[in-house]
Amino acid sequence: MSVQIPERRVFETALQLRDTQLIGKPFKFLEGRAVPFGEWADIGAFLEQHAAGSFDQTTRAGSGQRLPLLLFHNNQRWPIGHAEQWRSDDAGLNGVWRLNDLPEALQAATLANAGDLNGMSIGFQPVKSEWDYLSDEEWNPDTGHKDRVTRTESRLLEVSLTPTPAFAGAEVALVRTSERPRVRGHTRLDGWVRELSKLKR
Repeated sequence: MSVQIPERRVFETALQLRDTQLIGKPFKFLEGRAVPFGEWADIGAFLEQHAAGSFDQTTRAGSGQRLPLLLFHNNQRWPIGHAEQWRSDDAGLNGVWRLNDLPEALQAATLANAGDLNGMSIGFQPVKSEWDYLSDEEWNPDTGHKDRVTRTESRLLEVSLTPTPAFAGAEVALVRTSERPRVRGHTRLDGWVRELSKLKR
């Protein structure tokens, strides 16, 4: 009898910060895009992308609430926070994470705000995938000609901060100190980004 061992994949993406905390108050929340959709990442043996909506089963069912925010995928140490909100659109999976009171959480947020911890990464398990295999003549990893896989459904396990992102398609819009009123609909994050852009001008 064969035993199937679930595959666990790690996916990384870039992190850009757009806002800072109020003076004298610690960071409490991180907002941004955890996973870009429809963009390829070279993970070594093949190229990989995530399809729009591929994490909906995880984030809509409520199981995605309180998924851990880790440092460097280290699940042997305490999380530095947890997910509170998710929003999936055509461009990617966006989230809001509440930071806890551990010194590591404050340090990570401070480094992220300074641009020194400028990557995000996800731990996930593929559920459904679509492969595009090259012929032996076409396949050449030295020139980037590799097999490709599109993850059409995946189970999200955690999100991590990392200084070595493998993917540059996501932004963190806010690192903030306090909880803001929730706004219905999908324009909440976009609205705050627009307001920040106006202030910067």
